[in-house]
This record gives sequence, structure tokens and C-alpha cells, in this order.
Amino acid sequence: MSETAREPAGMSADDVAARIGRAFPGGEFTVERWFAWLLADAALAGPETGPVGEPAHPLLAWTAATQAMGVTWDELFSWFGSSADDGPMFGEHETVWHAPMRVGRTYLVSGEVTSADRKSGRSGVFDVIGYVFRLHDKESGAHVADCWNSLILPRRLS
Repeated sequence: MSETAREPAGMSADDVAARIGRAFPGGEFTVERWFAWLLADAALAGPETGPVGEPAHPLLAWTAATQAMGVTWDELFSWFGSSADDGPMFGEHETVWHAPMRVGRTYLVSGEVTSADRKSGRSGVFDVIGYVFRLHDKESGAHVADCWNSLILPRRLS
């Protein structure tokens, strides 16, 4: 059997696809002034983070979502029969804003797995896992942002 025809070790493509719709436990994230300041400074946006209530840097949506997704990265990888040792990679990201995040506010994070596709390329077999996080203002319930992401999980051949 050729190398490309062999089934990768671990989960089958059907097992991976069965994870579509699985919800993240979620959680909450408070935009602390010091954290917003550090993020803006690291993004070379300047440390001009203002007082409570001022808008925070847009990168904060992804950071807040991943801090409050309710699982560790290793736990997320394990949902798909993978681990950090397998060399997972970040794929794509898109944030859609509905309102700015603000310093001092707390945001609720929820999300789920939206897609799972097995692919094959020059580097071998891999899965592309899509997932989305939604952020809502805890106090008002306002929908603030959606963060769509993908992971690439390399698969070793058995």
C-alpha cells in the first residue's frame, strides 16, 4: 500500500468529523488595564490604554477568547486524538467586530467546533479543524465579537 493510501494513526476522518458541533466549556475574561496596556505595547500600538471604559486594542478579542475557552490547548488537541508533540499549527484567524471591547469590562466566551476536514498534501495527511468563539459583554449581554480560527493537526501514518 502506498504511503498516501495508508490511514493515519489515531482518529479516523469520521471520528474527527464527529467532533463538529462540540461546544467549548467557555468562561469569562475581564479586560484589566495592565493587560490591555501590555497587549497594545506588544502590538506596537503604543501604551496609550486609557482609563476604565476606554476601548482596548482589537487583538484583545482573540486573547480573551483563548484565555476563557474553558480548556487548555492540550485538551483541545486531545479532542482530535492529537497532542502538542504531534506539531499542531495555527491556521487561519478572522475577527468580526460588533462593538469594541472596553477596559474594565468582563466578557463571556462561548464557542464550538465548526468544521473538520482531512486533507493530504506534500507534507502528508493532516486535519484542518475550524472553531469559533463568541464574546458577549457580561453586564449588557451585547454581542461584541466573533473569532473564527483553524488548527492544522498533522497525522502520522500507521
